[in-house]
Parts: sequence; structure tokens; C-alpha cells
Amino acid sequence: MKQLAAGAVAGALIGALAVVGAYALVQRSQPPALALAAGAATSPAPAASQDSPLTAACRRPAVPAGQSQGLAGLWIVQPGSVAGYRADEKFAEVPSPHVAVARTQQVSGWMLVTDRGGTHTVETACVAIDLATLVSVDQLPGFNTRDRDETARGMLQVHDYPFAIFQPYPTRVTGEVGHMQLAGVLALHGVSRPETFDVDFRLTQGEAAVAGHTRVGVDDYGIDVPREAGGFVAVDPNITLEISLVLARG
Repeated sequence: MKQLAAGAVAGALIGALAVVGAYALVQRSQPPALALAAGAATSPAPAASQDSPLTAACRRPAVPAGQSQGLAGLWIVQPGSVAGYRADEKFAEVPSPHVAVARTQQVSGWMLVTDRGGTHTVETACVAIDLATLVSVDQLPGFNTRDRDETARGMLQVHDYPFAIFQPYPTRVTGEVGHMQLAGVLALHGVSRPETFDVDFRLTQGEAAVAGHTRVGVDDYGIDVPREAGGFVAVDPNITLEISLVLARG
């Protein structure tokens, strides 16, 4: 009897250690949040052609006369820019929660900066993300994250709504390095709503870097996600969108 009890205790201990080990592995596999890029990627994704639907989603504006010097002018999103999402998920048979992280380098867009008496303003901008190319970059033991990507494409209905597009309101830029709130309109799944990104930025004469995130409720965009872990996985409907853009003067 004592041997049976000892065996049960040992089995429970081994099971607990396995759970702890799996949880630690999951935590280590979670990619860090996107941050300011040091510069263009060493192996960037191919740039979208000017005639591609992704580029056409953000048509470039005309640059006002006298606004093409210093920091003023049109800045174009470069290859090496990254965008994606982070979503909290809970699996029915996994005791710990997990953060799903998917990203893509298929990002296009621009921003128009004006200079009026030394005051710089992002007059208008547009960033488009190809949702069909989002690929999971996290790891979950025993789970093929590519299956999640296919499910996400279905929930986003990428055939009908291929892009997420953010267009900020005019925003004053103070300094060449800093942090700001960038409010604007996010178009997703056929719905356009006001959203605000927390943004870090760095501007130089030749290159700019912008990184930020915002938390959105997918319910507001008519996107259904599974809610009950009894159905294999439950997903928090409040997800984080994140970007890290490299821009160069157009």
C-alpha cells in the first residue's frame, strides 16, 4: 500500500514538473514585442510592385511644393518593415495560457511630413498590411501553428478583406526621436473605426523608424473568434496589433 501511495506521489510530482517545464518552454518561445528597427533588414522581403494590390491600397499623394527637404516630404515604407498581432489563447488540454504571435513583412505605405516654420507635422499617412501572409512565429509544443494561421485567415475572411489599413489624423511631431499617440482610422474586415497607436519614432535625414502597438476588440470589426476552451481553444477577443516600420525618403 505504501509503495502504491509513493508511486502515486511520484507520478503526480513528475506530472507537475512536466507542466512546469512545458509552461517555461512556452514562455521562452514567445517572441518579444516589435520595437524600433535598427535599419533596413539584412534579408528583407521583396518589395511589392507599384501595380500590386497591396501598394494600390495606399495610393501615394502629391507632395506640396517646397516640402521635400530636411525631414519634410514623402517617406515610403521599405522592405524589412514588419506588422502582426498578439492574441491571448487558452487550450482545453493545456493548463497555462499562451500568446499567439503572427507577423508578415508584406507591408506597404507612406507618410507625408510637412514643415511649417520648423514645426513638423505628419499631415497624412497610410499603412497597408497583407493579412493573408500572416505567419505564426511563436511555438507551442505538440501544436502546428500553421493550422492556426489557416484558421485566422478564415476568421478574417482574407479573400473578401485582404488588407488592414491604418490612416492617422494629422499629428505634430516634436523632435527627431520620441514617443507619441498616433490616432487615426483602422479599416479591418470591412469596418472602419478610430484607433490610437502608442508609437516610438526616430527620424533622420535619410531614414525613419516607427514602431508601435494598439489593442483592439475584434467584436467591433465583426470578427468572430472561439470563446470556449471546451471547443479546443478560447481566444481573447481583445488583441494587440503591432508594427515596426522602416521608411526612406521618396
